[in-house]
Amino acid sequence: MTDLPAEIEQWRAAGRFVTEGETEIWYRVEGNGPWLVCFHGFPTSSWDWHLLLPLLTVGRRVLVFDFPGYGLSEKRPGRDFSLLKQLDVALALISRLGIETFDLLAHDMGNSVACELLYRREQGALQMELRSLVLLNGGIYMDLHRPLLTQRLLRTPMLGPVTAQLSSYRVFRRQYPHVYADPSQFDEAHYRAQWALLQHRGGRRTLAGIACYMRERKQFGARWTGPVERYEGPLSIIWGQQDPIAVEEIARRLAMRNAGLNLTVLPGVGHYPQLEAPQEVSAQIIRHLDATG
Repeated sequence: MTDLPAEIEQWRAAGRFVTEGETEIWYRVEGNGPWLVCFHGFPTSSWDWHLLLPLLTVGRRVLVFDFPGYGLSEKRPGRDFSLLKQLDVALALISRLGIETFDLLAHDMGNSVACELLYRREQGALQMELRSLVLLNGGIYMDLHRPLLTQRLLRTPMLGPVTAQLSSYRVFRRQYPHVYADPSQFDEAHYRAQWALLQHRGGRRTLAGIACYMRERKQFGARWTGPVERYEGPLSIIWGQQDPIAVEEIARRLAMRNAGLNLTVLPGVGHYPQLEAPQEVSAQIIRHLDATG
């Protein structure tokens, strides 16, 4: 088991573990008030929300958690990491906590999980009420998605497991900073913390498995893009303009196809707006939630 930096040990201690669908899930709840549920992205974890969490918990209750195969949650080889299964776990956790109505904040891979939630909502299969949705950068339209070389290798059935086994901090440290508009704003401790969470609990064994979501985005393209394009509830898109992976054109296309959404483009911000510009992002999210009522 990978040693975790002190900062991540403190993060883990502030949450708890629960078993959902035979998989141990780590989650954390902070604040009081209406529920805000957060879906993180690939290949990181709920720690992506750690700068936003203290900014969003004034007047609301925030749930962050690690999907199976990510962060502090269990990473069991051979598990089905389909986003359909990931949403099943998320909804089971939401139900366990007695959440009946919630706002949803999603990023990257979490956007596709959110789109599956919208699909089930359209089908009348969602047992709780979604009040509103906020999306950060993510590859909603795969024809516009520009994955890094490592991501392309990991999603390949034959090369994925080999790439995962050969992964190293050196390769991660060389590739990962490219997702940020200004990598120098993060110190070495930040990159080591992200790497530790990725490798924790044998993450190298399941890295190729969780990367399957990129193939699913193509498989379920219309199933996932249709509901978000048709969604008539309060919808805000907050997009880092300098994202080299989920490029700005993705947000622009969605804004054209769903005229009711509110789009905010952040200059000088890359793939992780919640880490690169937490004050500005939290202000936009709070404005959205306040408008939702």
